[in-house]
Amino acid sequence: MSRDETDLFRALFEASVDAQLVVDDRGVVRRANASCERLFGYAPSELEGQPIEVLVPERFGRHRHHRAAFAAAPRARPMGTGVELFARRKDGSEVPIDISLTPLAFGESRLVAVTVRDLRTRPFAGEALRVQATALRSAANGVVITDRTGTITWVNPAACAITGYGVDELVGKHTRTLKSGRHPPEFYAELWRTVLSGETWSGTIVNRRKDGTTYHEEQTIAPVVGVDGAVTHFIAIKQDVTARHAAESALAKTREDLAMRVAEIEMLNAQLREQAIRDPLTGLYNRRYFHETIERDLCAASATEESTAILAVDVDHFKRVNDTHGHAVGDQVLVALGGVIERCVAAPGLACRFGGEEFVIVLPGTGAGAARARAEELRVAFATTAVHAAAGALYSTISIGVSAMRAGEESIDAALARADHALYDAKRAGRDRVVVAHGAPRGATPPSMFPPRTG
Repeated sequence: MSRDETDLFRALFEASVDAQLVVDDRGVVRRANASCERLFGYAPSELEGQPIEVLVPERFGRHRHHRAAFAAAPRARPMGTGVELFARRKDGSEVPIDISLTPLAFGESRLVAVTVRDLRTRPFAGEALRVQATALRSAANGVVITDRTGTITWVNPAACAITGYGVDELVGKHTRTLKSGRHPPEFYAELWRTVLSGETWSGTIVNRRKDGTTYHEEQTIAPVVGVDGAVTHFIAIKQDVTARHAAESALAKTREDLAMRVAEIEMLNAQLREQAIRDPLTGLYNRRYFHETIERDLCAASATEESTAILAVDVDHFKRVNDTHGHAVGDQVLVALGGVIERCVAAPGLACRFGGEEFVIVLPGTGAGAARARAEELRVAFATTAVHAAAGALYSTISIGVSAMRAGEESIDAALARADHALYDAKRAGRDRVVVAHGAPRGATPPSMFPPRTG
C-alpha cells in the first residue's frame, strides 16, 4: 500500500462519526479515533494500551469469555442484531450502543476493527422508546420493572391502581413491600430460583395493598438477560384477579354445599327406603320387602337347584301376654323375638315380621332337616330370653312350622301355606315345638297368610 493510500485510510478512520477502535487478540486497544472521546469520555491516547473491558459495564461480567470465544472463531458481526448493548463511559455512566466487529489479519497479527455507534442520537430509536413507553404506561395490566435484586425501578399506572401505592412510593422499594405473609418462604425461594436461572415464572400471588387489604394477583415474571448471559432486570406483568378468585371460591362453596345437600337427600331417601321395608318395632324386614325380594331369591336358588326352607313363627299365648301384662310388655316380647331371630338368621337368610306376633324366615340352600335344626335353635334361644314385666322376668315360647321347596316345583304361596299348616299342627300338639310339613298342603290354602289365631 502506498503512502497516499495509507494517509487516506488514516483520514477515514479519524473522520468517522462512529467511535472506531482496533483491538488485538489479547483484548488490548491498539488504536482509537477522535469520536471515542465524544462517546466514551476518554481521549484516544487514554484508551490505547487499555483492555477493552474498560468500556464494558461491570454487570456484563462474562465479556472476557465471549471475547475469547470470538478470538477462537472470528467472524464479522454487523450492527442491528437486536441485542441490547451498553458502554461504560469514563465517568461511570452508561450509554446505549450498537457495534460491528470486523476481523483483520496483518501478517502474524490478529486484530479486530470495532465500530461503536451511539444510539442516543438515533431519531427512530427515541421514537421507538417513546412508543414502547406509551404502550407500557397505557397497559391495562400492571407492569413492574425491577433490578436483579428485586428493587423496583419502574411501574406503570395500572400497577399503582392495583397496589394503592404511588409511583414515588414504589420506585426504589423492594418488591417485598407488597408481601402479604400468606406464602411460606419456600414459595418465594422457588420463585427466585426460577427467575435467577433465566426462566420465566408464572403463578398467582396473594399480595397486600397500601391500605392493608390483600388481593390475588396473577403474575408473569420474565428475566431480562444481558449480552453476557447474566440476568440484569425482571419485568413482572400483573393482573388483579381478586374478584375472579372470590367468584371461584363462592362457586366451590356452592358446589360443596350442594354436594352436602345431595348427600343428605340420599341419606334421607335411604332412611325412607329402610322405613318402607322395615318393621318399626323389631327392625326386621316387613311383608312388603318379603314379596319384593322372594322371587329374586327363588330364581337364584333355582339356578343352583338348591332347596329353600320357609319357617312360619308365632308367639304362643300372645293374646294372654297382652291381656295380662299390657301391650307395652307384649311389644317387649316381640322385640326380644326379633333380636333372637336376627342373631340366629345370618345372610343370605331373610327374616320378616308379617304382622302381630307372626314372623316368616327364608333360608336359601337349606333342606328340611337342616331347617328343622335351625328352627330348634331359634325355639330354645327364645325360650330362655326374658323380658321385664311388673311381676318380674317373663318368659314366652314360640311354635314353628317348616316347609322345604324347590323353585319351579311349587309356588311360594303354596310353600308358605304348608309352613302355616305345620305351624297349626305345632299349636294343636301343645305349642313350644317345631313341626315340619310333608307332602302337599292339607285342606284349602288360607285366603290370607297367618289368619287370626287364639295364640
